[in-house]
Amino acid sequence: MTLPAAGWFPDPQDASRLRWWDGRTWDASTRALPSRSEPVVAPLVVAPAGPSFSVDTSSIGVRSWASSASEVRRYCVVTLVAVLLALLSVAVNPLGTVSAGAALAGIIGAVHPGATGGWRVLARSVAASALVLAVATGAVAASAQFHLY
Repeated sequence: MTLPAAGWFPDPQDASRLRWWDGRTWDASTRALPSRSEPVVAPLVVAPAGPSFSVDTSSIGVRSWASSASEVRRYCVVTLVAVLLALLSVAVNPLGTVSAGAALAGIIGAVHPGATGGWRVLARSVAASALVLAVATGAVAASAQFHLY
């Protein structure tokens, strides 16, 4: 709580007089109210305030990473495709085509996940993991294709 600065204020016990406020307590000093020709000047109370910033994010399309009621989708279709193709590339990978599809879906899922809320972070992580698996199986397929082993 900020107290008013020192000065003459209307006396809380006698409205016809002014009493001195020293900034903490009322003093015993009083004086008569000035005549109406002389304006009563009340001290200005200034509360310390630092800089305040306010940004309206609705106009620039920024979304919070936390989910809101309007955002229902919690998963990323591209990330799921990347994971399925990466797992398929471990078993069947003719000419590295499945690995290439998994890598493409993994890149898209990591860069632009369609998930919302906290699931967005998980979708990016899973897409990146699928990308790593796709690159590894693609390297194995290329090695077998070009007899690099």
